Amino acid sequence: MEFMVLAEFFPSSGIDGVDESPVYGDDIDQYRDALHLGFDEEALFFRIDKARGKASDWLVVGDVVCRRLGVDEERCDVLRPIADKVFCTKTCAGVYSDEQLESLRREAIEAHKWKVHRDDDWCTIIDPQGRALVVAYSGAFKQWRKVMEQLVPRQVRSKAAKTPVHRVAAAWCALKAVHRRFIHEHDGEIKRSDLWDSDYMAKDIYEHRLKLGRFAGHGRVIKMTKYRSASHGPFWDKCFALLEGGEKVPFAVRHVYDHPSTKWVSVGVDDAEWMLGCSWWPEWSGKGPVRFDKFKESGSETGNWK
Repeated sequence: MEFMVLAEFFPSSGIDGVDESPVYGDDIDQYRDALHLGFDEEALFFRIDKARGKASDWLVVGDVVCRRLGVDEERCDVLRPIADKVFCTKTCAGVYSDEQLESLRREAIEAHKWKVHRDDDWCTIIDPQGRALVVAYSGAFKQWRKVMEQLVPRQVRSKAAKTPVHRVAAAWCALKAVHRRFIHEHDGEIKRSDLWDSDYMAKDIYEHRLKLGRFAGHGRVIKMTKYRSASHGPFWDKCFALLEGGEKVPFAVRHVYDHPSTKWVSVGVDDAEWMLGCSWWPEWSGKGPVRFDKFKESGSETGNWK
């Protein structure tokens, strides 16, 4: 197993809300090799079992913390298993280098931001935790073309013509959903048919997000209406299964889980985008189990939910 090393990333005293357990056995040898520890360097290793609150945005379950004995260090190194998904044809095996990919990965982790790269024959989407989706084939710049064009345009256009903010937001929403699909919910090797399907998925989510308009900012600024048709039951069952399995789900899912009779609930932009990112699920029937609208400036919509 390959690891990325996050130097001086974790406070040696630990973090509230982060559960750790000591690591024993043969796994320690591969951790020591990854950190290039000498025979005379003693260290203890702890695996992160759960991260709550803001720590969940920075740490991943399965990260391994290295605490060196005899060294007074404020921050410890963290080993994170590389969980990339790669589709690469034989003819394009050398179009990108490990150095290029690692440089993009480092930028994503250090800035704690999503990164995309688009070249003639390869493109990648990397999340703030450093997990990369890489696609390399002749003409890979056409992959997720409509969406990628909003972020990394290749068409000739006036320098004064900037992409509208709401289209940029819609593009990120679509690409994050594609990344989530392949990194978290796809087993086995990526096939060409998977990429074709993801093209349709990206366009669909992009169009859904565009309908939200110029929603931005923080707080619960969007009204999410929940449809009560029995056909949407499997969708919510799948969301609830993720919640019960310990997965990170948005407020909207947790609220509906606790209040099944909900008619509508105010949600944030991130919640809405997460829900739209599920529109490729087979359980998303028809136009979907929810609708998003702006709040009326006056009227009866004064509470957070009904």
